[in-house]
Amino acid sequence: MFRVFLFLVSLLLIVLGAFGIVEAGQPARPRPFTVAVPMRDGKHLAADIFLPAAKGRFPTILIFTPYNRKTLGAAVPAVELRSDLIDRDHYAFVIADWRGFFGSRDAAVKRRSPFATVGTDGYDLVEWIARQKWSDGKVGMWGASALGAAQYRTAIEKPPHLVCIVPVVIRFGVAYEHRYYGGVLKRSNLIAREQAGFKGSAETFIAHPVRDRWWEYIEAASHWRLKDLDLPVFTIGGWYDTETDATIDTFQKIRAKAGPRARRNVKMLIGPWNHVDAAAGKRIVGELEFPEAERVSEKEAHRFFDYWLRGKTDNGWADEPAVRWFQMGSRQWEHADSWPPAETQDRVWYLRSGGVLAPEPEDGECEPDTFRYDPNDPSPTVGGMNLYIFWKKDAQEITSGPKDQRAKVESRNDHVAYTSEALAEDVVLRGNARVRLHVSSNCVDTDFMVRLCDVYPDGRSMLVTDGARRMRFRKSFEEPELMEPGKVYEVTVTLAVTAHTFRKGHQIRILVSSSNYPRFDVNPNNGEHFLTDRAKARVAENRIYHDATHVSALFLPVAARDR
Repeated sequence: MFRVFLFLVSLLLIVLGAFGIVEAGQPARPRPFTVAVPMRDGKHLAADIFLPAAKGRFPTILIFTPYNRKTLGAAVPAVELRSDLIDRDHYAFVIADWRGFFGSRDAAVKRRSPFATVGTDGYDLVEWIARQKWSDGKVGMWGASALGAAQYRTAIEKPPHLVCIVPVVIRFGVAYEHRYYGGVLKRSNLIAREQAGFKGSAETFIAHPVRDRWWEYIEAASHWRLKDLDLPVFTIGGWYDTETDATIDTFQKIRAKAGPRARRNVKMLIGPWNHVDAAAGKRIVGELEFPEAERVSEKEAHRFFDYWLRGKTDNGWADEPAVRWFQMGSRQWEHADSWPPAETQDRVWYLRSGGVLAPEPEDGECEPDTFRYDPNDPSPTVGGMNLYIFWKKDAQEITSGPKDQRAKVESRNDHVAYTSEALAEDVVLRGNARVRLHVSSNCVDTDFMVRLCDVYPDGRSMLVTDGARRMRFRKSFEEPELMEPGKVYEVTVTLAVTAHTFRKGHQIRILVSSSNYPRFDVNPNNGEHFLTDRAKARVAENRIYHDATHVSALFLPVAARDR
């Protein structure tokens, strides 16, 4: 229970801190007050109101949360809004609890999902704000993760006074690979969702490990109303967030299928952040510092709101490109009109004997590389694209971001590492790296995991991105096929999207294994979907082939000039 409290405190500090809501020594402001906002069904939601010091009517930022609007007040002795990022002299803030959560528990209704009424409740909140004497009738919404989902669900209900939204680290709708990456359950994500208060969701997704008709219905049902999204959107993501591929997919779908105002006015910003840090634009992520990205997300959100809510049309927002991203490694902000940038092309690195990653493949016969994978002793997750920055279970700490893989991953013998020579020039990666493998196993099913690392001259092996593929889903997620033990198969592991420059003098490394737990669930290797009985798990002996007949390779989408 204490861990859950710490999680909520951490998340609220970041959610509110992203708009500078916590800082001592600021000028006195009117004390926030709590109201019970009526909904259309006669129920009431709890909301805290923060008003500027001056009298008048102001645009409002609505933050609609399931994570307890009061947690911050219990965690710190004083709460004040500061004015250096979101100008509190010109904005009001409303922070409301979702129906059925914390201060709004009495409004709970029986629904399968807590998201069921978020859209209509958001509509009622927006229109209630617009009727208040301190409101100028213009409302924007901001928030990360579930708070971002609330924005999309509210926006498609089309409240007349909702002007714009800033959803952070969230996608519109849901798809099979949001829960099963490469056919492998994203286990730590489900655990984190349960800890955050979304009880029962794990059982629902675990019941559908194959992309069946249930998934087809869920995907279609969650996306068909995209046409009703018709307002300016500024979406923010992080390269170490758990669903950046989905954030980018949402941006692309908005440009193609949303209403005309959304299509014309959607912009996307992606920084080096993880799931929790993206809203605040934190400087330190994992084990690296990114001073060039510090607070960029909150400052740009401020500029977006100023443009659309305060009419500051001279602040340059209209001239910003549709896509801006932070190029890790070179530590620069870059931009384009679309993602991936049009000039991106594949550069190929081949797996060779002796753990070598080279520009040329083997030209003859060679022995395959072999490793053993024990489901009862999986390779641990160390950093990467995890839902929350901490989760502890069985004394294991799960964190996000770039982390050195040497001590806890590379020191084990359940993987094969392939490393390039020191680079003679920068290699600029933009997009989804892919690894095509030729493999075999003594089991009827197993997984192949790939971690892509940047090896620094001082020896650090820093995780850039990773991916997974379950062998039964090597052809499709709809029609699984088990393996024939000993037979060689081709499989492609697609890694999570990223933008990273491998600098001159660094090395490129991939770690090929069959586990990355608890980011990805373990495969029992016995043909079952999940490890339900440890005694029935099989130890796999997995092989990677890279001879002239079975070419295995890493494909890096790079800037055309680096090809």
